[in-house]
Amino acid sequence: MRQLKHVVGVDGCRGGWVVCTLTDCGVSFEVVGSFGDIGSDGALCCVDMPVGLCDGGGRGVDAAAKGVLGRWHSRVFQTPARAVFDAADYRVANAVSREVSGRGLSKQAWHIMPKVREVDGVLRGDGVIRSVVRECHPEICFWGLSGAVIVENKKTDEGAAARLGVLGGFVEDVEGVVAGVLARWPRKVLARDDVIDALVCAVTAAGVWDGSLRTLPEQPERDAYGLAMEMVYRDGQAMVRR
Repeated sequence: MRQLKHVVGVDGCRGGWVVCTLTDCGVSFEVVGSFGDIGSDGALCCVDMPVGLCDGGGRGVDAAAKGVLGRWHSRVFQTPARAVFDAADYRVANAVSREVSGRGLSKQAWHIMPKVREVDGVLRGDGVIRSVVRECHPEICFWGLSGAVIVENKKTDEGAAARLGVLGGFVEDVEGVVAGVLARWPRKVLARDDVIDALVCAVTAAGVWDGSLRTLPEQPERDAYGLAMEMVYRDGQAMVRR
C-alpha cells in the first residue's frame, strides 16, 4: 500500500492543542492535551506559537510580521523573553519584561505564556521534534496564500468566510470539514477560529511539497538554544494549486 505523505498544522485551544494532519488525500483533526503528545512522524509541523525566544530585547520576526500586516499589526503579539517564564503573576512578568527588554508585556502575551513555555521546553529537550517543528502565524499564512491581508476579524462570521474562501483553493469542501470538526468538540474545548488556524498552518506546511515555503525574515536569527526566530509561509505566486 502506498504510504501517504503528510504534514501537520497546530494551534493552541482551550482543550490543549488542535492538530490538523493534511495528506495528499484528505485532512483530519484531533485535540491533544500537551504539545509533547503531537506526533508528526517526521513530517513538517507548523505551529502557531513562538518558537525561538530572546533572553532580552525583541524578536526581529515579530517586527517583520507587524510590518507585513500594517494597520492590523496588533494581531502579532510581541513575544515574551525567556526571563519572564518564572514570574509568579502578570505584575512581576511585566516588570521583568521592562527590565530585560525595555518594554512591558501585554496581557495577551501573558495569557499564552504557559503554551509558549510548553513548546519551548519540548523543543529544547527533544532534538527529533525540534528538527521538524517550525513557527508560523495564521495571519501571515493567509497573506502568503492570497497575496493580501484579510481585514475582517477572524472571530466574526465575515472573517471566517474570508479565510475559508482562501482555504477552499487547497482543501475540498473546506466548510464541511470545519463544520464536521466543530460538531465533534464543544466550544469550551475548541473554537471555530482554532480549527481554521490549525488548517491554514497545515496548508502552509504543505508548501514543502511544491517548493513554495518561504521564511520571514529571509535570514532568521537564532536564539541561545539554536532555535530559529522565524515565521514560515507559502508564496502564492510560486505554488502549484490542485
